[in-house]
Amino acid sequence: MKTSLEKTTVKDIAYLMNTSCLRANSGASLEKLASMICISDRYKVYLENEDGQLVGVIQAKQIATKMLELSRRESDEQELLPAIAYVLNFFHGQDLAEEPVSVQPNTPLKDVIELMQLNHIREIAVVDGEHRLTGVLEAKSVLSHYLQAKGAATR
Repeated sequence: MKTSLEKTTVKDIAYLMNTSCLRANSGASLEKLASMICISDRYKVYLENEDGQLVGVIQAKQIATKMLELSRRESDEQELLPAIAYVLNFFHGQDLAEEPVSVQPNTPLKDVIELMQLNHIREIAVVDGEHRLTGVLEAKSVLSHYLQAKGAATR
């Protein structure tokens, strides 16, 4: 097991990658995206274009923030519910999506950790050469791998 973050790549720890990440077409409604998040244990949805390429990411907090903005504008509950329904159906994933932060299988773990830290994220998308999502790598998995490798090296 490799202990050096400079020499270990994403490919070396591919078995730790989570491939059950949420995916949707970038044109999916906020209602559909919110439903996907609510019935899963994930907090973000990775958005793909028609060719299956990763083009964005939307988090539960972005949808919630949009609802909060709306609730601050609408004080009457009778007007608020139709307004929320309108927003959930009018807006699509691409309207609120953030630019995805991604790495490829040959990216050194050192770079993965730096990207996570720089972008304040706990998981990072792993894409293939055609920018198709293959899974996500979570910070806790990287840390777990490193601690196991270090423990094995000191025995």
